[in-house]
This record gives sequence, structure tokens and C-alpha cells, in this order.
Amino acid sequence: MPRAKRVSPTKQKCPACGASVDTAHALPLAQVACPKCGRKVRAERKFGQFALVETLGLGGMGAVYKARDTVRNDLVAVKLLRSDLGNGVNHNTQLEEEARLAASVNHPNVVRVLSSGTDHGQVYLVMELVDGGSLDDLIERQKSLPEEQVLQAGIQVAKGLRAAHAKGLIHSDVKPANILFVDEETAKIGDFGLAGVAAQSPKARAQIWGTPYYVAPERLHNHPEDLRSDIYSLGATLFHALSGKPPIQAETNSAEKLRKLKYQPLDLSTAMPDISEQTARVFERMLAPDPAKRFSSYDELVAELETARRAVKRARKAEVERALKELKQVERAQRRWPRQVAFVAALLAFAAMVAGGIVFVARNPARAAAVRDRLGAIAKKFVPRRASSAPAASATTPTVENKAVAPKLAWDIGLAEYKERIARYDFLGAAAAIASSQPRDRSLQVDLGKKARWLAAWKDKLIVDLNAHQFSGEIADSDHVHYRGMVGASPDRVMLKTRYGVVGLPWTKLPPNKLLAVSASFIWPQSPEAVDRQWLCAVFASETGQTDAAQQFAEAAAKAKPQLREEIPLLLPAKSAAR
Repeated sequence: MPRAKRVSPTKQKCPACGASVDTAHALPLAQVACPKCGRKVRAERKFGQFALVETLGLGGMGAVYKARDTVRNDLVAVKLLRSDLGNGVNHNTQLEEEARLAASVNHPNVVRVLSSGTDHGQVYLVMELVDGGSLDDLIERQKSLPEEQVLQAGIQVAKGLRAAHAKGLIHSDVKPANILFVDEETAKIGDFGLAGVAAQSPKARAQIWGTPYYVAPERLHNHPEDLRSDIYSLGATLFHALSGKPPIQAETNSAEKLRKLKYQPLDLSTAMPDISEQTARVFERMLAPDPAKRFSSYDELVAELETARRAVKRARKAEVERALKELKQVERAQRRWPRQVAFVAALLAFAAMVAGGIVFVARNPARAAAVRDRLGAIAKKFVPRRASSAPAASATTPTVENKAVAPKLAWDIGLAEYKERIARYDFLGAAAAIASSQPRDRSLQVDLGKKARWLAAWKDKLIVDLNAHQFSGEIADSDHVHYRGMVGASPDRVMLKTRYGVVGLPWTKLPPNKLLAVSASFIWPQSPEAVDRQWLCAVFASETGQTDAAQQFAEAAAKAKPQLREEIPLLLPAKSAAR
């Protein structure tokens, strides 16, 4: 039986009462309650000369933190592997070897590994800080990206993979979350070799280290992998970025079903009807189930991606030229025709552009916006005016008649934004939206702001709990896909466990009643913060329509802390009025 790792004692002083707080068993930067006064103390952690300052991301293999180099006073990224993956295999030696190999790759499209070490019983990797966000973040915000942008990122990542392969490195976990951006133009691939090392532990050997959406089919058969496996994963990643959906349209925990899905031919014309012919051909080869039918080298892949990008640029240029030609025709017409006729012509020209499939708005936003604004200006210039010479009122500028309506409209807009952000679990954004609105009812504004801040506190606690303790138990999302538990969370995503690794889903994909149950599971009766947790669960239950649960949590909290009873009408106005 392997000997348990010794956890170094970590003592911190409570800023409120001065008591000693042991944070050794807490995740870095987690909030730990002082055993004496209950005040929250952040679990500070230093690995070598690197002091952690912020959590950047969580995944199936560990966490990434922003850290400060206390010697050079630079900011870097520090990656920690999950300690529970090391049973039965010497991860320290293997990870340090991977770090040495990765550090030997010096390429503008590869995240540099600067150093590695061992501290607190964990191996840590120190990497350059790339804080422009990930491709995963872009997909989450925009759903689908312009074809030229996707091809550009694909070319850069392929070049990075090529440089690493020249050093003998296979990535094994290419996915959107591992593609990071320095800026809008430069993409880098990171996390080389970590998936391969982690998969050697007995706990992970039966699992596929990689997200099911992107893992190559041969890995499902436990066949040897090579650069073509990474090419498949890159193709699946680019497919997702361009179409807004991954190549596999259903989640499953069955290896057999997963294999069948990956061997079904992709209908690119349906998934991406506007994709260019050249890009479609590249994707078909990258995503071929048979490795022998994929690209056999990165040189060939990069060449084909660049050919596809040039074709897209030519098509975009032609579209813009056609749009400009339409604009010039409208301008010439308005000089010859009466104003009303010119106005109709401008509208018809714009409608013709839309009907003709002009899609340059997405592909060159700055240029396209200028042309579109010019067309809009022409149309606006010739809008038929009223009988008087006074200009028509703007919808956003209050006139004498609508000044009284403006405050009501501003409040309605603020309230709508508040509700929309609450629905997206952006509780801090909801608080800001309602605070900046123009209230018709000041007390209502205060109450909504208070609830939004309570909800933000509820979410923060749940994130900390999931990262520190995880949650075991079957979970089904809103699409009735089943998972084996929660292994972490960030403000944007909840990390869910499958048989084949970890999948990150937006908070909105999980039913509120399940999130409430998970949150309630972390209420320990003897904990000094149990009452606060009960109250926050009551707030969340109330906001998500779980009225009975809200009343139970609120009553339990008010029983232990009577002053909360005054706040119950804010959560349960109907029930309070019925008493």
C-alpha cells in the first residue's frame, strides 16, 4: 500500500482575533474559517519563490494560478497537478522530465515552461503568463467565430504543435481551453505532456485523458497515438470554434456509443453552410476517423490551412468590393433622383446585400461597419420629414412629449438587464446593473441590489466548496446528460466528471434544484458559518422559484440568527403577506 504523502503544516494568523489557523489541507487561495472567531482567512500558498495571487483556471488534472515571482517581481503562471492522481506512480520524476522537454520548446505559439519544482508535496510547473483568455472563453462569449479567425488560430497552433513534435512531444489534450491568446492576433498552445503523464496512474488508466468532444477515436481503442491524434483533436477544436458546436452532438458515458459517434461521417454542409470549400476539405481530413486518412505531417497541415485562409481572404475582399459598389450606386442615384426615391433605393440596396449573402460584417467588422453606417446615414438622411421643418425626434433623445417617459424607460431597461444577468448567474453584474439604473422605487432598487449581492456570495461559496472538496453523486444537466459528480468550478463554468475525463459546462446548463442540493450538502451543522450558508441557500432557492425550500432554509437560519427574520419578506413576500 503506498505511503500517504505528508502535508506540510501551514499556519496563518487570523487578522480578526490573532488565533492560529491551519490551512494545510485547504486548496490554495481557498477561504478557511478561523476556529476561534469564524473570520475567513485566505489560504496563502508559496511554491518555491512563487507566491500564488489568483486562480486562473481549473481542470481535470489540476489548477492554474497567477503567481508573483518574489525574486524577479514578475508575474507568471503556476500549474499544480491534482495530488490524488499520483497513487502508484512517481509523478514527480515524470512531470519534471516533461517540464524539461517542454522547456526546450522555444516557439512563439507555444506557452513557455520556465521551470519546475516540488513543494507542499506537489510538483509545480512555472509557465509564462498568457492572460488574453482562451479559445474556450471566446466560444463561450461568441458561440461561433469568423472562418478567417479560426483558420489563423489553427495555423498558429499547428505550428506550435510542429515545434513541440520536433522535440518528441505529443500533446494528447488539444482542446479550446488549452489554446491561449496573447492578444487578438497571437494564439499559443499549452499543457504539453501533462495528460500523458496523468493517464499512467492506476486511477486514470481506465479513463481517457482528454475531453470526449475532442479526443481522437484511436484513443478509445487504447491504440498508440501519434501526431495524427493531436491533428484530430485540433480539427475538432476548430470545428467547434467555427460551427458553435463540437463534432459530437451528444454527451455519453458509453465507450461504444462514443466510438460510433466518432465514426459517423460529419455533415459539414449542414453544420457550417457558409464554410468555404477549401476549409471543408481541410476539416474532413483532420477529422477522418482513420488516422491513415489524416494529414501525415504538420508541414502538410499548415500548408493546407494557409491555402484555405488565403481563399477566405480573397472571398472577403470580393464581398467588400461588391458592397462598396452597391454603396456607390446608391450615392450616384441619390444625386439624380428625388429624395424619397433615393431613400427607397438605399433601402433596397441594403436589402439586396443582405439577401445576397453578404457576410463581411462578421469577417471584417471595422470595414463592414463603416460601409453599413454609410448606408444607414444615406437612408436616415432621406427619411421623409414631418410637415413642419423641425427634425424628427430621436428614439434616444427625450422631447417635450417623452421626457416624462424617459426615467420609466431607463428603469425598465435596468430591470431587464438585472433579470437577464441573474438568469446567467452573473450576480455581480446584476447588482451593478440595478445600481446604475434610474429607480422609480428606491426601496425596490435597494432590495434587488441586496439580493444580487447575496446571490453572488452564494455562488462564491459554492465555487470554493467544489474546488476544495468536490461533490460525489450523479448529476444530470438540462439536456438530461448524466455525470458522475462535480470536481471544481469557476465563475463561468462547473467542472463535471464523466467516465472519460472532465467536462466544463456553463452554470446555466445545470438545473437550479440540483445546484441547491449540492450547495446544501456543504452546510455542516457545527460550522460557524452554517447559518450564513442556510440563508444564502434560501436566497438562491427563492430567486429560482423553489419556494418551499426557500422557506425551510430561511426559517432555519432565522431561528439561529433572529435578526434575519426581518429579511424573510424580501425573499418570500407572498408567504409573509399570508400570515
